[in-house]
Amino acid sequence: MSGFGQEYRDKRLSDRGRVLLADNMTVYVNGATGLPNTFMQMLASEASALRGIRLCHPMRREVMALDPDPVAPTLAENIFHISDYTYDESIRRAVHEGRASYRPIHSSDGGRHFPYSIDVLVGAAAPMDRHGYFNLGPFGGWMMDFLTHARKVVLEVNPQQPVVFGDNYVHISQIDGIIEADYPIIEIRQSESIFGDTERAIARNVAALVEDGATVQAGVGSLPDAIAKTLMSDGHRDLGVHTESLFDWVVDLYTAGVVTNTHKGQNVGKMTAAMAIGSRALYEFIDRNPCVELQRFSYVNDPMVIARNHKPVSINATLQVDLSGQCASEGFGPRHHGGIGGQWNFHYGASLAPDGKGIIALPSTARKGSVSRIVPSLTAGSAVSITRNDIHYVVTEYGVADLRGRPLDERAKLLIGIAHPRFRDELARAAREVLGLHVHVA
Repeated sequence: MSGFGQEYRDKRLSDRGRVLLADNMTVYVNGATGLPNTFMQMLASEASALRGIRLCHPMRREVMALDPDPVAPTLAENIFHISDYTYDESIRRAVHEGRASYRPIHSSDGGRHFPYSIDVLVGAAAPMDRHGYFNLGPFGGWMMDFLTHARKVVLEVNPQQPVVFGDNYVHISQIDGIIEADYPIIEIRQSESIFGDTERAIARNVAALVEDGATVQAGVGSLPDAIAKTLMSDGHRDLGVHTESLFDWVVDLYTAGVVTNTHKGQNVGKMTAAMAIGSRALYEFIDRNPCVELQRFSYVNDPMVIARNHKPVSINATLQVDLSGQCASEGFGPRHHGGIGGQWNFHYGASLAPDGKGIIALPSTARKGSVSRIVPSLTAGSAVSITRNDIHYVVTEYGVADLRGRPLDERAKLLIGIAHPRFRDELARAAREVLGLHVHVA
């Protein structure tokens, strides 16, 4: 703490931030690995004494169970939640019951278009270095875009936070309070995903679209893990990474020599991301690793930045695709399931590049094969996550449909061709009789 020890001591809060709270405040907390768990437990304990708190966050994912849960129905008059991702079951349930709300926004604009002044912004950080800087750890890219909206900034300092290089530092002069804590950060082990024949077939079809030297973005789950393993087994070389979030698959690809980041065109030699969330192996990999950099979401997810990468490839999943190419990734019908994150940003950004590829991948069926995920029209009330004007590639286990620039009848025929064979005649009939398209299936 050389030179900054006294300032650090003066800003240290012994009550875990309690003195900062008052009725009718807007409080923003960072999420996932950057969630200030100690502050959240204090807020949960004090919630019944507060009124009108607007609590905003990207995703909670706390390490320790909060008691009471601040999103519980009994605290509905005390805290109203606004979520930017809504992947957490308790928040999703609260949205459905009117005790919380989802904020539809592209991740690139999450901070830029935040509609409120933030009274207190709280996020996790690694301990201060000798120059007076705190590193915001694996989720810092999200918090960086919100700093200018906050009247007060509080950091929960945790020695178990990895230090991740990049635009990921806050100086002690920029903060108003320090909470000291020590707990492990949340882990999500994607590398242990179990995938079957369907995922393997989709992965083969996706991997065939990825050229050597491409700059890749992919999401989370069993399908991206299957694609990563296919890229390794197929002998891909010299891939780069520019992605919203680093997951376990980047460690596997880098260790195997598949990812070298040598041909990216920008940020050469670096894996570029806005956040990281995964297993302990991922956190150990990114900690003080010169080949990894975190930048704020407004940079990483900017479609124009994405398009400047060399052969950018965006790989994302969806829930449902209609015969015009519209994708519903946030839920079936009006019932909200999850946020869009950076899906549109990367799909559109990759498609902007002359040699880029925006890929949407999905199994052809759901509910154990009883329903088709390729449908004549999206379920009524569904949010359109990727519009038909922006769609590029759609991939299932049955093949690849390149829809960009195609008229509606050709799109329908291509999509029917990668639907499950059991539903193809039904889809063709609906295309003709309901949508008025000239479509026939051989």
